[in-house]
Amino acid sequence: ELAEVVSQLKLLPLSELETGGHTVSLFLQQDMIVASPGVPFSLEVLDQARARDIPVIGEIELASRFVKVPLIGLTGTNGKTTTVTLLGEIFNAAGCKAFVGGNIGTPAVDMLLPDAGWELGILELSSFQLEGMVDFRPRVAVILNVTPDHQDRYADEDAYLAAKMSIMKKQQRSDYLLLNIDDEQLEIQYRKLEKRWLNGEEISRPLPFSCRTTLNLGGNFLDQCISYHLHGEGGKVISAKITVPALKVVGEHNRSNMLAAFMVGLIYGLEPKVMISVLASFAGLAHRLEYVSRVAGIDYVNDSKATNIDAVAKAIVSFEQPVVLLLGGRDKGARFADLENILGGRVREIVPFGEAAELVVRQLPHFCAGIKAANLQEAVMAGTRLAHPGDVVLLSPGCASFDEFSNYKQRGNAFISMVHKLEGQD
Repeated sequence: ELAEVVSQLKLLPLSELETGGHTVSLFLQQDMIVASPGVPFSLEVLDQARARDIPVIGEIELASRFVKVPLIGLTGTNGKTTTVTLLGEIFNAAGCKAFVGGNIGTPAVDMLLPDAGWELGILELSSFQLEGMVDFRPRVAVILNVTPDHQDRYADEDAYLAAKMSIMKKQQRSDYLLLNIDDEQLEIQYRKLEKRWLNGEEISRPLPFSCRTTLNLGGNFLDQCISYHLHGEGGKVISAKITVPALKVVGEHNRSNMLAAFMVGLIYGLEPKVMISVLASFAGLAHRLEYVSRVAGIDYVNDSKATNIDAVAKAIVSFEQPVVLLLGGRDKGARFADLENILGGRVREIVPFGEAAELVVRQLPHFCAGIKAANLQEAVMAGTRLAHPGDVVLLSPGCASFDEFSNYKQRGNAFISMVHKLEGQD
């Protein structure tokens, strides 16, 4: 894959192309450096460049300097891809040609292609991408949640939170910052920001949303109703309560994602009935609590996109049936022991697999039945043996996939293929 990219780069009129590592002299000769999200901005060579007043930015920042349409920026530990996808469907259903890109896989610079005709940009932003922002200013920013992740990159949880909160650093009072106050960290941030905004500081207007608490300002999704009270474009008060029909996706986390998308649409003046219709038809994403099949009375669910502990926890509580959990892969510094409080009464057994198997066993010994699977194939077979009819075998690995696969999609597709082979044996 990299060889193909390099061959394409060689066709461009580049003065110099350096691969397999970079020399300091090359960096220090540049007018600007655009770093990939996977490159830590704390690298010494980038510090040297900044010391010489050479700008170091990310690709999103580069695109935002040339884009003329309003931007929505969305970040969080989990749910980003689902929510930006849903936002794209909502705006397109409302007749707005919306670009969806960023961390979801489509570069933001693609908005600049000629004759694209985009009316709005919806960008999924990782904490890594936010590190590369300088003047990026979204009209509406959304933070879905902040839970421990990328502990191999950030010194502590405060540093990770600061990276997420930086989405608002260039916003102004006419802009909005939507915060999920069901997240303890974000509730604290909301209370602080609300005081600052009421005191007249030049920051974006903080707006809370919740699936647990009734709010006088902001939005709620409680039972089967969305209620809201906010000031939209031009200060117009928007307030109503709407019944939501049965949804195709399960779990509080999905309702929270939907509420966030709905609130963004309200700010932009979209018709609530149109948005509710999209919510009702939205089936979720591949590799995120994706139902695969029922074999011999056992349900198999692919949640390969769950690469951190919070995502695993949200997946587990989405099911009423007993769960056999396939947990493992390449560890990212996760605290598997944090799952212990929610496992009891929900998880029948854990099948640890991959490089992290031993770590899972050490941290959750009471839930591992003496099994350590070397790979996903062994984990699926072990999970099938342990599960009873009526159970769920859930691949929600809580780890990166790189010990066995190129990415979480390849891992999820492999799981699906393994389950389909089980169908043939049933």
